[in-house]
Order: sequence, then C-alpha cells, then structure tokens
Amino acid sequence: AGGASLQDAGQLATREDGGGWKVPFWQPPVRNVQLGLHPDGPLMSARLQGYLQKRAGSSRLRWNVRFFEISEGQLRWWRPGFREQMMQPPTPGVFMRDPRPAPVRCLDLGQLRAVVKTQVKFPYSTRIKLIWAESYTSYQLELRAEKELVIVEWYKLFSRFTIEILHLEQETEDDPKDALGDGPGAARGGG
Repeated sequence: AGGASLQDAGQLATREDGGGWKVPFWQPPVRNVQLGLHPDGPLMSARLQGYLQKRAGSSRLRWNVRFFEISEGQLRWWRPGFREQMMQPPTPGVFMRDPRPAPVRCLDLGQLRAVVKTQVKFPYSTRIKLIWAESYTSYQLELRAEKELVIVEWYKLFSRFTIEILHLEQETEDDPKDALGDGPGAARGGG
C-alpha cells in the first residue's frame, strides 16, 4: 500500500505535456525558444552590417565590394558607388537616402544549409561560402573581408543560422580540395 501511495503521489505531482513527456507540476514546460539561449541574444534580433567582398556563381576571379546587412533573419546587400567601394565610409550613401533603395538581393538565413570556412594563405586569409537549401535557391555566395577579425565575426553569426558548419584549410585560393565538391573528381553537394 505504501508503494501505491508513492506512485499515486508521483502521478499527482506530474502533468503531461505533448508527446508523453511528464514534468513536475511546479516546473513550467520548456519552450523551444529557450532551448538554445545564446549570450548574444535571440537569433532573429541579430544585426550586423559592413563592407565585404563577394563572389557568386561560377566566377573564379572576380570579387565585388558590397555593403551587407543582416537583420530580422535576412541577408541583404547593396552595390555602393565606386567612391564608396574605395573609401568604405561607416554609413554608406544607400542608407542615407530616403526612402532606402531596395537591396540587390535578399536571402532568408533560416534557409541557410551550410557555411564553409576556408583559410587560404594568399590573398586574404579566410573566406566563407554560404549554401542555401536546394528547395529555397541554388545561389551560392562566397564572402571575404580585408580584415581577418571582420570575416570571423560574420562567420560566427552565419554559423548560428546553419545546421552544418564545415571548416577546411588549403594552401592557396585555387587549391582543388573543397568540402562541397568544387574540386575535380569530388561529389557535388547541395545547391
């Protein structure tokens, strides 16, 4: 009888929250939003902006300076004028116009599948490649910055949006090994 009363007390002291999971009645259920708390705050409120160099599509040589912004879970970029590309003022002209012009492109970072961080010895030491879910877009974007700390800051934020983070090192920018299959004989991966 003593064992039965303990079991009854246990049933009284628990409640069932979806999926058969039982928690004590004094403990509020854990919300999914709370599971991955980050010291920088919620992911959807993350903001970052600055000048980066981008290379997109099949171009292997051409890097373009653009002004990028991450806000509300979206990656947006604008093409600054030639003088702004060279001088890189803290606030680009595109942000001072009213109304602000539409970005060249806007991509949902919630659909970001992978970030590939590649360290090369020359030119620039680190670049990152962003790959979105195939069902969203086949667009692939490579980014680099003149300062190592800048690209590392962007990488850390992008990595929070991804499911998979890949890191590889290679000797030069044109080294054939690439984690997602851009090298010769490699299997093609996503997007």
